[in-house]
Order: sequence, then C-alpha cells, then structure tokens
Amino acid sequence: MHRVEGEDRRRYPRSQRRLQMLFEDGGPGILNHVDNISESGVLCHTIKPVALMTKIGVVMNLPKPIDYRVETEGVVVRCEPDEFGDDHFKVAIFFPKLTETDKDAIRAFLLAEVIEEEMRNQ
Repeated sequence: MHRVEGEDRRRYPRSQRRLQMLFEDGGPGILNHVDNISESGVLCHTIKPVALMTKIGVVMNLPKPIDYRVETEGVVVRCEPDEFGDDHFKVAIFFPKLTETDKDAIRAFLLAEVIEEEMRNQ
C-alpha cells in the first residue's frame, strides 16, 4: 500500500491536550505528563523507563465538559528516550480492556477538543 507523505495512519483520532493521569499502583515509571490520548491508548512521559508489556492500572480524569474518570488496565507497548531531553522517556500504553462507556467518554472528549479548536480558529 502506498503511503502519502505526512499521512497519519493511526486508527483513532488523538487529542494533544495534556491531561492528568495516575498509575493506580504508583506505577513503575513515575509519570511526568500525558502527551496525547485516543480510545486505543495514551502517550505519556515518565522519568524512569518502563519495561515493554508491563501491565499498569491507569486512572485519567477527562476534564469538563466531559468530566469523566477512566479507570482501566494499560499495557506498555513502547518506551523510548525523549529526544528533547526535558522528559526522560516517552511511554506508549495500549488499553486492551477499555469499556464501551470509557470509549464513548474519550470519543466525546476528542470531539469537544475538535469543536473547541474550530471555534478558536474562526
């Protein structure tokens, strides 16, 4: 399959808004911040590396107007050093057990982000 230059091949849309997120068990990596979120997972920054395939309890509070708390299991699928050096590691976490209600809340959050961005650009 031919890929167009700059084309985003991700299956689900993502929000670039930084969110607060906690690892339920204190987590193996000490979370710094969340970079982006989709209904399939999250990219976050940690100050310690996290081993691939590590299972992590994840808690995220989606802000208003959604105002919803996502609590789910995540699996680390990527961990690499941050190229800018301000954070130590970029960690991609996949959500294998997200409920439909959680997915709906994340979709609503993403839609609200798109609408807000469009309003700012008018």
